[in-house]
Amino acid sequence: MATIEKKVPHNFHALYEPGVRTTRGARAVEPAAAPHRGVQRLSRKAGSLAVHLDEATGLPVSISVRTLGKRLTARAASPEVAASEFIRERSDLWKLSAADAKTVQIKSVSRQGLPVVHLVQQIDGVDVFQGELKLALDAQHQVLSVAGQVFPGAGIKSKLRGARAGTLAPEAALAKAAADLTAHEYSARDFRRVKSAAKGDPYTQFEFRGGKTDRRAGLERPARLKRVMFPLGEGQFVPAYYLELWFEDYPAFSYVVDAIDTPDVLFRKNLTSPAKFKYRVHNTADNVFRPEDGPAPGTPHPTGIPDGFQAKTIKEQLIAIDSLLPGRPWLPVGAEFTSGNNCIAYADLKTPNGFGPGDVRGKVSAPGVFDYKYNHARPSTDVRNLQASLVGMFFHVNWLHDRWYEAGFDEASGNAQASNFGLGGLGGDPVLAEGADCSGTDNANMSTPADGSSPRMQMYTFVGPNPKPARTSNHDALITFHEMGHYITNRLVGNASGLVNQQGAAMGEGWGDFFAICMTSHATDDFAKGVFAVGGWTDLTPTFKDNYYFSIRRYPYSADMKKNPLTFKHISSGTVLPGGAPRNPNAGGPNNEVHNAGEVWCAALWEVFVNLVATLGHKEAEKRMLKYVVGGLKQTPSQPTFLQARNGILAAVSALNPGDISAVRQGFAKRGIGKSAVGPSSSSTSLAGVVEDFAP
Repeated sequence: MATIEKKVPHNFHALYEPGVRTTRGARAVEPAAAPHRGVQRLSRKAGSLAVHLDEATGLPVSISVRTLGKRLTARAASPEVAASEFIRERSDLWKLSAADAKTVQIKSVSRQGLPVVHLVQQIDGVDVFQGELKLALDAQHQVLSVAGQVFPGAGIKSKLRGARAGTLAPEAALAKAAADLTAHEYSARDFRRVKSAAKGDPYTQFEFRGGKTDRRAGLERPARLKRVMFPLGEGQFVPAYYLELWFEDYPAFSYVVDAIDTPDVLFRKNLTSPAKFKYRVHNTADNVFRPEDGPAPGTPHPTGIPDGFQAKTIKEQLIAIDSLLPGRPWLPVGAEFTSGNNCIAYADLKTPNGFGPGDVRGKVSAPGVFDYKYNHARPSTDVRNLQASLVGMFFHVNWLHDRWYEAGFDEASGNAQASNFGLGGLGGDPVLAEGADCSGTDNANMSTPADGSSPRMQMYTFVGPNPKPARTSNHDALITFHEMGHYITNRLVGNASGLVNQQGAAMGEGWGDFFAICMTSHATDDFAKGVFAVGGWTDLTPTFKDNYYFSIRRYPYSADMKKNPLTFKHISSGTVLPGGAPRNPNAGGPNNEVHNAGEVWCAALWEVFVNLVATLGHKEAEKRMLKYVVGGLKQTPSQPTFLQARNGILAAVSALNPGDISAVRQGFAKRGIGKSAVGPSSSSTSLAGVVEDFAP
């Protein structure tokens, strides 16, 4: 797969590199000999707290109350008032001076699902990179929990004067990042400004000026760039540029490059979340028009044992729907193609990436109708089959957009829409769903830039064992849902920059799996003992007959520990996997590999969901669980750990339905992520050091 197999650099964050910090005069943080004074003062008022400190700065990145009914603040007149008062009264949590506290400003308020106030730290109007706080509130505007951190020293004008703007031209920063990514030389004159920052949009856009004979990779979409101040701790801030590169035949990357003299790379993140996975509509026509698992649905597994079961294909249903959100139609009146406010779906059959000559858009079969039946006797590349799958993929993306919006992933939270209707965030970024993508086979991926630039989902053709016709991941919900899971999680945690560490990337895979199996589940499913795989139809190979049991994971997802025995310790490299349960003979690798460690996170989320189904029934449990997961993502800091993400979910539950807290805690505890569990540090790559706790 060309976009993934290129040799590309690893993710990097200078704040968490002691050598870089020392070179720039910022010392390493020593372990605190005594509890944090700001935390102590808050706990005297709010009771027992769950607090996680950033390993580089020693500052809190996650704060929540442990005691049911307790809050971090008193009632306030509005979310904005609550946030302003919290920063003023609790600035000592981040060791902020009065001047520092004034650099923290309210950016937006998300009122869908878990109410969250998003605050950003700015120095003379320039964002501090990852200097943000997200405050979760209850109905009385009391603060329940806080995620993220802000940095002391931002208000000291004498330290920053003269260095604030930097001396490096943005084109030079682009050249530095381009060379770092591709290992080819680029210069500032290779880039030209094509769009200056507009009001409300901090980004300037640049294009690559290479000629026709230039053998270096070119940009498939303009690079976006904005000024930031990069924190190195100890009151150190470096003027820098945040930028996003979409080079042909490379994964999409974001960078932060300093803006002083000879540029250094301060941050680097691969925005493409690769997966091992392989949308007329395969639909249940229930009250929410839930998509089927795929063209041949097979979850839960009918026997619950790996016996070679292969599901039968089903017919599509012609359903009538504008959207799940009143007044938010997926397509305008008279539309002829699958191109709407939330998604643009097409087959990317020819290079370069993006829609162009030789590519195919999903199109109406008659005015107002997309009616194509999939013929399983023909390959997925057949003209009508291709249209059927493009329509299915377009349906999946829009359906997820609406369900997640109801759960709290709205404009202010950074969702992807062409128009944001003046409701916050940056528009102009509908999801680009590229079906039958020419850049690979037997796979799929999602690339997620920061808010305001379109995420790109690439779905590939699965060639299949001869003589079976080629299949497609375009309309296999278990695959599209997983890939879309990368988009929502990356946007909600650090605005596409947060899941840069090993645990963050692993949970990204686990969240994707969870959205797939949860949002395709049915009230009649056996949640206590059933086996749920994250694939099936596209996974068939000549030698693998248990694709509907394992799919591409080591174990299927199940609340039955005899079928999925994974617990928290199994994220650690070197920990021996338990015996007894059937294991996928075609899946392996170390426990700390992101897909493998992600299995543990999904297994824990599944336990929580199963507990809620048992007490609430499927319909209400799913509705609440989506709000808890989306709300929890809003309360998950950048470079997160499993425990910080767990605490984000607990904060959302405490705010929305405190009566569910016991069922949620028990779900996590069943997989060893109980109240007193100890996890690896944020920067750990081996993910060693787990201490399990099975008490809620």
